[in-house]
Amino acid sequence: MTPSLPDGDAAAADGAVSAGVPAAALPLLPTRELVVFPKMVAPLFVGREKSIQAIEAAFNEKTPLILSSQREASVEYPGADDIMPVGTRVSVLQLFKLPDGSVKALVEGQERVRIEGFESTEPFFLVSSKPLAPPDRALVRCRSLARRVAAEFASYVQLNPQLADEVQYVVSQSDDPEETADVVAAHLQIDTAEKQALLEMESTQERLLALIEALAEENAVLGMEHEIVSKVQQRIESAQRQLFLHEKLRVIRDEIEEGGESSDEETAEYALRLAEGRLSPAAHKLVERELRKLRQASPMSPEVAVTRGLLDTVFDLPWGRLAPADVDVAAVARHLEHTHYGLKDVKDRILEYLAVCKMRAEAGAAGADHPATILCLAGPPGTGKSSVAQAIADALGRPFARIALGGVRDEAEIRGHRRTYVGAMPGRVLEGLAKAGVDNPVILLDEIDKLDSDWRGNPAAALMEVLDPAHNTSFRDNYLECEYDLSRVFFIATANDIEGIPHTLYDRLEVIHLSGYTLAEKLAIARTHLIPRTVRDTGLRRGDVKLGRGALQAIVRGYTREAGVRELERALRRIERKVARQHLEDGAALPLTVGADDLRAYLGEALWLDAELRRTARVGESLGLAYTSDGGEVLTVEAIIARGRGELVLTGQLGDVMQESASAAWGHLLANVERDAALRGLMRRSPHLTKEGLDLATQDVRVHVPEGAVPKDGPSAGLALAVAMLSALGRVPVKPRVAMTGEITLGGRILRVGGLKEKLLAASRSGIRTVLLPGSNRGTVAELPPDVVGRLKLVYVDKFEDALPHVFGGRRAPAASQRPPARSSVAR
Repeated sequence: MTPSLPDGDAAAADGAVSAGVPAAALPLLPTRELVVFPKMVAPLFVGREKSIQAIEAAFNEKTPLILSSQREASVEYPGADDIMPVGTRVSVLQLFKLPDGSVKALVEGQERVRIEGFESTEPFFLVSSKPLAPPDRALVRCRSLARRVAAEFASYVQLNPQLADEVQYVVSQSDDPEETADVVAAHLQIDTAEKQALLEMESTQERLLALIEALAEENAVLGMEHEIVSKVQQRIESAQRQLFLHEKLRVIRDEIEEGGESSDEETAEYALRLAEGRLSPAAHKLVERELRKLRQASPMSPEVAVTRGLLDTVFDLPWGRLAPADVDVAAVARHLEHTHYGLKDVKDRILEYLAVCKMRAEAGAAGADHPATILCLAGPPGTGKSSVAQAIADALGRPFARIALGGVRDEAEIRGHRRTYVGAMPGRVLEGLAKAGVDNPVILLDEIDKLDSDWRGNPAAALMEVLDPAHNTSFRDNYLECEYDLSRVFFIATANDIEGIPHTLYDRLEVIHLSGYTLAEKLAIARTHLIPRTVRDTGLRRGDVKLGRGALQAIVRGYTREAGVRELERALRRIERKVARQHLEDGAALPLTVGADDLRAYLGEALWLDAELRRTARVGESLGLAYTSDGGEVLTVEAIIARGRGELVLTGQLGDVMQESASAAWGHLLANVERDAALRGLMRRSPHLTKEGLDLATQDVRVHVPEGAVPKDGPSAGLALAVAMLSALGRVPVKPRVAMTGEITLGGRILRVGGLKEKLLAASRSGIRTVLLPGSNRGTVAELPPDVVGRLKLVYVDKFEDALPHVFGGRRAPAASQRPPARSSVAR
């Protein structure tokens, strides 16, 4: 049953009164604008403190509760004289505390009661009461009146949309006239005074007669309202129907008079474009078939829009139209040199690719004028991958189209949607060709490593047909439903992490790695490209902002920590925006010089400080080098020996490979710490090495790599993990400013690792002085530019024992330590 909610308080529950209360006395809760009847379930909200205590006492002690309405709802603190003498005994079914301190309760009425007297008024009302016993409840006349009430109430439910039909069923199933009166009175939508009068009537006959009178009056009013609403609705619908039919008739007449002529003109236009175009034979047949369908279809048919969309797509494609393909390798080289600083290996590979294109074209090679390979520029964000592709298109004089593949997980994004679907469209590849307007544009497949897949298909599988030179001469788009030649398209892909590229797709790519920039390269890029562009974009003139001595280097070192130059460009834009504001708001004279000491006012506190790197030797702490998609990073590895059960515990969100590397490092130490002289010498102060051997039965080795929210993986931290464990085990401090990278085996060999340029850049940027590298990486270091390793002391180690003198001190380092030779000209 669904009664209205009170504006103020109400309550209910089953229970017993608190200790010391007379057995006959029950808590009383005064309600405002609410009358609860027996058999009625009502949600109540209680806000007054006295009322909250009353309902909580009833609920906690499982005693009934008396609900009685106030004479005046506006009285905030009612007394005994303000409360009606007849109320309802209820049980509290549920009780909830609300955040504002009030209480919400669900109560069920049990019987009507008359209040005999107030036993207490503090801390809440306690009253004695007795049930109201109707003297004529069992009379036959009462049952007859109850049936009449049920019939009138059924009509009331039908006319009142706010009442559910189930209420009528509950009334019809009741055999007790008193219960019928209670249920009907609870759902009758009349004012509170009338409901209170129904509650106070002792005679069942009087209550039923009063209900019959109230129901008859309400049914008459509701019937009149329903009749008025029905007539108004009929008039509105009739007027709208007439208006709709007149408008439809007018449109049909216009279509009959003009539709035929416009349809014929449109079909003739498509036929003319077909005659003038250079479509493939399959596309020619497709257009002819669709034109026949267009001529036969009714102008109002939904198929017409689908056919027009297909024809427009077909005629927007180039179909053999080519941009000038004369490749001037020297001109491209000059353009790349002008637009991009450094990147010598990348430029060399691109120019080699274009030279082959030129030779194939002059030799009249069959098929496309470029070799059967797809270039993929891979490197950290901000290193210029997309801008290199744009520069290639500009240098070749070809249109450029970019297809963003990040987050694409639907195969139809590549192959297109079938025309049976509403809103079907061609795939992104054909859309790019239509936008470029030629069959030999430069198309950038951006973020190819961010492709995803789900139940809608695997877009990487669809890209294999696009990028495979053996098959892309007959690429079939689901929307077009005919083959299209993609062999002349110059595809260039970009990726941040080649590990994210599916293997079958990676097999079709030739990956060119773009490493992070050195400090000198960043300074040169900023002076040559970033500062002129950002000054122009800010509305200033060249020379209006001058960076003082050391300011640019301070920006790179203190406000950026990246492989690329995006953060550097953002920092320069912030400075120039503030200069522009100072000039317009404060009248600052231009040109304005910004020195290194002024950077705090323009950019705030420096984000990165070399002073953060420890300068003192510590036990159980080593420095490793990591390579991420954002460049190189210096990792801190911490190890301690703590009370435990002889286990190796790894924390810091380490991946499976890194955990196995830590296990291999610990295995090597356990196997050799007693028999290897160098290791045994470092363990001389360790309490864990006894005459009987290494005793760790009650100790755990705990290894942690800080920044636990960042996932870490890979085998290259094996050397740093082993050094940290040995330092903690032997209580020997590790030298500061010494970093290391290398995979360790159970036998103690140090194996080759990748990403050395980024790792060494990170080491140099962080103030590292000595870096331990695997001996098998000598050839890789030889190819690096001198400014990458110029300030670092590089030590090559082949075994774990070779690294000990350089990280723990003691013996002199072997002659394997040396500066790398000059960079060779071999492309990486």
